[in-house]
Amino acid sequence: MSYSLPITRTGKSSIVPPPPWHYGVTYIGAHVKFERESANEVLPDFLTTDGEGWIYIAEFISTSESTWDWVYQDPDLTQYMEGAIGLKVYYKGNHYLYFPFMWVDKDWALVRGWLDGYPKKIAKIAMTKLHPLLPKYNKPGKGLKLGGYTIRGGNLMFRLQVELEEKSDSVPTKDFGPFLNIRYFPSRGDGELDLLEIVSRVRDENVLGEVWKGKANIELGGYVNDEVDVLKLEEVKGGYYFTAYFKVTSTKLIERLEKIKVTQKII
Repeated sequence: MSYSLPITRTGKSSIVPPPPWHYGVTYIGAHVKFERESANEVLPDFLTTDGEGWIYIAEFISTSESTWDWVYQDPDLTQYMEGAIGLKVYYKGNHYLYFPFMWVDKDWALVRGWLDGYPKKIAKIAMTKLHPLLPKYNKPGKGLKLGGYTIRGGNLMFRLQVELEEKSDSVPTKDFGPFLNIRYFPSRGDGELDLLEIVSRVRDENVLGEVWKGKANIELGGYVNDEVDVLKLEEVKGGYYFTAYFKVTSTKLIERLEKIKVTQKII
């Protein structure tokens, strides 16, 4: 049976193969503080935030447990780029890491994200990459400058640049709490109910590689249906470069809801 559409008898055509899924990731990130009111504007009404945020661009190598051969058979099905803007949010007395904005450059990464409740869209994403034989850019170190950007529909979503200063043993998101995602699929028939779940994506394994921190510069943009321009930066607390590995099998259901309240402003 297919895990995802399209459904065939063999299941080989599924755009997303079944979990568990493995991820090897290289990140360029920044710990930020948004103006509180602007940050709450990009959240559903059942979440709140004080504006503490996390912005990153990352290169992913990822495969299902059942498709390790794809790494060499078709690397394009195991590699993608991702850019995201996250917030530390509060829900019923607990705090979580929630992403109001996330972009990827592959269709299968987008669909897999939607299955787990991430709001992914397709975009062009680029970041600095290191090579062990490349002068100056062969490994992370003090004074190294790295950067990247996310562009969608011809518009800049954000540009991120960091300058490394020293090693660190952690990244700021460890204090944000577990992930909070929204699985939302509206009904398309009379009498049917929307699928609306608040879930937390569970990492069965989570390994943090070498971490460097330093300074960061961020330029925010936006688009006709990407409300990044609503966000107002108050402070850039620091920049980060690090690698990580994690494995994901499931999401944990936090709560099922009936509807999302949306206040639409027409100008």
